[in-house]
Amino acid sequence: MKIIVIDDERIKRVTLADALTKAGHPVEAFESPFIALSYFEQWGADVIVTDIRMKGIDGIEVLKRVKKINPNTSVIMMTAYGTVDSAVQAMKLGAHDYITKPFSSERLILVIEKLEKVKELLEENVALKKQLQERFSFHNLVGKSKVMQELYGQIETIAKTEATVLIEGESGTGKELVANAIHYNSNRKLSPFIKLSCAVLNESLLESELFGHEKGAFTGAYKEKKGKFELANEGTLFLDDVDDIPLSFQVKLLRVLQEQEFERVGGNKSIKVNVRLICATKSDLWQLVTKGKFREDLYYRLKVVPIKLPPLRERREDIPLLIDHFISEFEKPQLRFSPEAIGVLMGLNYSGNVRELKNIIQRIITLARDEVITEDMIPEDVKNTKTGLGLFNSNDIEIYPLDKILEDIETQALKWAFDKAQGNQTKAAEILHIKRTTLHDKMKKYGLI
Repeated sequence: MKIIVIDDERIKRVTLADALTKAGHPVEAFESPFIALSYFEQWGADVIVTDIRMKGIDGIEVLKRVKKINPNTSVIMMTAYGTVDSAVQAMKLGAHDYITKPFSSERLILVIEKLEKVKELLEENVALKKQLQERFSFHNLVGKSKVMQELYGQIETIAKTEATVLIEGESGTGKELVANAIHYNSNRKLSPFIKLSCAVLNESLLESELFGHEKGAFTGAYKEKKGKFELANEGTLFLDDVDDIPLSFQVKLLRVLQEQEFERVGGNKSIKVNVRLICATKSDLWQLVTKGKFREDLYYRLKVVPIKLPPLRERREDIPLLIDHFISEFEKPQLRFSPEAIGVLMGLNYSGNVRELKNIIQRIITLARDEVITEDMIPEDVKNTKTGLGLFNSNDIEIYPLDKILEDIETQALKWAFDKAQGNQTKAAEILHIKRTTLHDKMKKYGLI
């Protein structure tokens, strides 16, 4: 434990420094808090022991500056009887402890020894969590469930090939992370990895984004632009939300995949490329094929090697590991969730999958005032999310008649589909596999419109 002692009383400063040195700690002692802070900023320390009342700046200001430089450094305040209120304020600002003068060197050493044990336990805990995450993670994909372990092996095998990959899964399951893992474990890992979401692009914008355009090809085309295929040459192109590609544009994409060449918008020169394609879809493409909304020939061209990502509700055993992963990602290693809090989080619906869990953890951590997150610190609106599929609670059977339970299920399903379709009734009806008129009638029946 490297220690810095700051005290403008020479005898006390020297006495403490000598005692701490004899106890086996490397010590630097300073009369001036300014010089001490300058040293700390350059060389660091595990613990700073500082008086509260000093010339120049007081111990509270020292504490604030130390925490700004390195929040992990522990600060112990030395205070006279009349400044105990200041010491309490310091504790609220993040001081580890305070000692009231007069005190013996042995007492300070005892406080530091306890602090050392706490730090050792925290470091050991962080190290164990890191080992666990490394054991059960793969390029930011986290999970120890059987389905995730099988996925890691599948990715490693697929990455070594040049095959086109179709990643299928609900929103928030980590399709882009899988695409990253495939590319960065492939022979193309040192070549470009270009990404494009097809969700919000109409045909003309999609064509320009993928194939590029020549100067003057259309209004606003003031200069030549390379498309994503050209930028991804010798590398990998990841197309997210391929289920949203307009039907009229799909034949153009099919041609590029078959011939590995294209022309820029407004151009007539064929550009040959060598690109590996990885696609992702949140919808069942075959269902779209049967409805005439997706070309069957393109479907088979994209689904050379399919990867199916499970929703979070089907791998709940991974939730505690994911919680630890997000705590580390948000740089809050001192925080932990109580077993009861983890139990609540494991029982939620997660229609938004891992992305939703991440947002919940970030929200809880942001508002947390204690190092242990308990069940009562989970927001009520989060806890009120239905369990299982989010549509049914078996406890309701003992309380409500069947027609009330069915009505509740139907209402929730309608709300869920309407939200997922972003208010589009036609899309919501397609999600629920019912006619638009039926959807309208049911929503009117339950007062949803």
